[in-house]
Amino acid sequence: MVLAQWQGAPKSNEIPAFALLLGGLELENAVVIADALHTQHGRGAYLTSRGAHYVALVKKNHPGLYAKVRKLPGGTSHSGTALASTLSTGDEIRRLKVAAFSQLDYTAARQTTQVVRWRRDVSTGKADH
Repeated sequence: MVLAQWQGAPKSNEIPAFALLLGGLELENAVVIADALHTQHGRGAYLTSRGAHYVALVKKNHPGLYAKVRKLPGGTSHSGTALASTLSTGDEIRRLKVAAFSQLDYTAARQTTQVVRWRRDVSTGKADH
């Protein structure tokens, strides 16, 4: 469901629109999911100050946070709880790992979820990650 829309200026991007777009919405106890471009401390602080929860997508465009998340439970030095589930059919692997932790240097972050999908096309033999 689209709750708000904003037409950005030519040669701009969605960074300036984040708070503007969400400003008129009631965010208390809402869960906000945004593109990895918005995985920034300021965005997390803005959302939690409004009483919202958020899902931050962590990719390699945020190298420091990416490295920290990769070290979380399930082969890690951090304390926490990890739950992993793997489905493998020989031509496909799907893995979901959820980790809870007490501290990560990111606004109010307390849980991570890692989704990995690997598939081999049986007709070509090529792998798709």
